[in-house]
Amino acid sequence: MTDCIRTSGKNDCIISAKRLELQNLPAREADGFIRYALDCAAIVAVTDVRGTITFVNEKFCEISGYSRNELIGANHRILRSGVHDAEFFRSMYHQIANGRNWHGEICNKKKNGEIYWVDTTIVPHVAASGKVDSYTAIRFDITERKCVEAQLRESREHLEIVANLDVLTDLPNRRYFQSYLEKIIAKRAETGRSFFLALMDIDSFKEVNDSFGHEDGDRLLRTVGMRLRSMVDDHIFVARLGGDEFGVVFDETEEGLARAFFETILQMLREPIKIASVNWHASSSIGYATFPADGRDTTSLVRAADLALYRAKELGRDRVEEFYPELLLQSEKRTLALLEIETGLRREDFHFSYQPIIFRDKTYPVSFEALIRWHHPERGVIMPGDFQAGLTDPAMSALIGIYMLNRVFSDIKTMLEMGLSFRRVGINLTNADFRSDAFLEQFFSLCKQTGIGPEHFCVEVTEGMFLGREQKRVDRGLRKLHAAGVEIALDDFGTGYASLTHLQEIPIDRLKIDRRFVSRIITSSEDRVIVKGVIDIAHGLGKIVTAEGVETAEQAKMLIDMRCDSLQGWYFSKASDLMSLPSIMNKLSERRASLREDNS
Repeated sequence: MTDCIRTSGKNDCIISAKRLELQNLPAREADGFIRYALDCAAIVAVTDVRGTITFVNEKFCEISGYSRNELIGANHRILRSGVHDAEFFRSMYHQIANGRNWHGEICNKKKNGEIYWVDTTIVPHVAASGKVDSYTAIRFDITERKCVEAQLRESREHLEIVANLDVLTDLPNRRYFQSYLEKIIAKRAETGRSFFLALMDIDSFKEVNDSFGHEDGDRLLRTVGMRLRSMVDDHIFVARLGGDEFGVVFDETEEGLARAFFETILQMLREPIKIASVNWHASSSIGYATFPADGRDTTSLVRAADLALYRAKELGRDRVEEFYPELLLQSEKRTLALLEIETGLRREDFHFSYQPIIFRDKTYPVSFEALIRWHHPERGVIMPGDFQAGLTDPAMSALIGIYMLNRVFSDIKTMLEMGLSFRRVGINLTNADFRSDAFLEQFFSLCKQTGIGPEHFCVEVTEGMFLGREQKRVDRGLRKLHAAGVEIALDDFGTGYASLTHLQEIPIDRLKIDRRFVSRIITSSEDRVIVKGVIDIAHGLGKIVTAEGVETAEQAKMLIDMRCDSLQGWYFSKASDLMSLPSIMNKLSERRASLREDNS
C-alpha cells in the first residue's frame, strides 16, 4: 500500500509521495507541484499594495462564499468582520509595507454574514526596485478551533462566576469578597482615599432556624440578600460571607454618610419578613471600620470591623457600632486572659469551694453549692468575677463546664468517703453547657462510672438563659436532667427578665431569692413585700425557696417566719474547701438549733 499525504478540503487530494520524486523533476515542474499542493491545502489570495484582490484560489472562494469574479478587482476590506480595530490593521500594514512577513489570526466575514477565523501569513513581494508591489496571503481555516476555545472560555467564565457567587442569595461570596477587598485596598493605598468596611449579622437567624426549620431560615437569608442587593451601586458592594454574616463596602470618604447608610440597612431589615405565615420582625447588628485609619490591609481591617460587630452584639444587638482603638486593646487583653485560663485548666489550678444551704425543716440534711475558685500560682485565689472573660466566652465556658463536672464528681466521691451526710450539690450552668450534647453526655457517663446518681445534684440556672439564642437547647437539656432526678434551681430570681410563665413552662423545682433583696429585708418594707410575695408564689406553684446572702440572725429569723424553705449565707458559713467541710458541718449544728422550726 502506498504512503500518502492527505490534505483537508472539500475535495481531499491524496498524492502518492513515492510516485513523485521531486528531486528528479525539472524546476518548473516542481514549482507547479508545490503550487498545486498549496492550493489543495491552503486558502490563497494575492493583492496589490492598495489591497485590491488580483488572485484567489478555489478554497478562498469556498470559505468566503464569493465567486472568483466577485473577488477579483474588489478590495480586501470586503471580508472585514468588524472584530479587529483600526490599530490592528495599521500595525499589520506597517509591517508588511516594510517588506516583513506578518503572521497572526484574523476574523473575516463571509458573503452571507457569517464569520470565520483564519491563521494567516502575509508575504510581501519585493520588486527589483526594492519596493513592495504585492502581497500573498496564505490562510488556514481555524474556525472550529476558535469555537472550541470560545466554549472553553465561556465554561471557565461560568465556573468563575459560580465560584464567586453565593447560590442562596445571588450575592458575591466570601471568596469574591476577599478578592474585592484586596483590590480596593490596593487602589486606595495609592491615593490615600478612605472607605468603610462593615460586617453584619442577623440577630434572629438562629431563632428562625430553631423555630421554623432550615428551609425557612434559608427564606430569611434570601429575603435579606434581596434587600441588600437592591442597595448595591457603584459605591456599595455587598457579599454574603457565610451563615447569617454579610460584608458591606461603602466606598465614600465621609464617616457621617457611612453611619447613616448603615443605619438605613438596619431600618430596612426591620421591615417584617413573611416566614411560615408569620410576619417575622428581624433585626441585625453592624460593626464597621475605616480604611486606612483602622487597618491598612485586609486582615487588620476585617478584624477591626469584627470587633465593632462584637461590640454591637454586646450592647444589645439591633445597632451600629464603629471601631475604636480601645476595642483592640480589650480584645488582646481578653485573648491573653483566655489563654491563661486555658493553661490554668490544664494545670488543674481551678478548685471548688462549697457553701452550705440550711433547710428550715431540720430533718433535711444540708445541701451545698459548688463555687469555682482559681488558685493562681502568682496571684493567689481569684474569684469568678475576676475571670469573667472565661465565663462569658462560649467556647471557654463550655470547657470550664466539663472541667467542673469532672472535679465536682471527684469531690462528691470524697465527701461520701468522709461520711458527710448531704442532700444535693448545686452546680452553676451557663448557655454554653447546652451548646452541644457534650455536657449532658459527660454528666450521665460520670454518673455511670462513679455510681453517684443524678439525685445528688442540683443545677442552678439564671433567668437570662431562657431568653438567649440557646433557649430551646437549654429547655431540652434541663428537662432531660430533671427527668433523671436532678433538681433545677432558678438562681438570682427577680433580677433578670424571666416572666412568671417560665415557672409554669420550665421544670423549676426551687427559686433562689437574690441577696440584694435579702440584705435589705430588715430595713426596707418594699423588699420584705417582694421576698414574701416570691415565697408565697413559689409555694402556690409547688416549688421551694432558698434565700441567698443571709448574714445575720435577724435576717434568718425573719425569713423562717416567712416560711422560706432554706437559707444560704455567711451567717451559717462561707464557701469552704473540700477538706474543711467536716468541721464546718459540726459548727452548723449550733446555728441550725437557733432556728425556730415552724411546721404550721
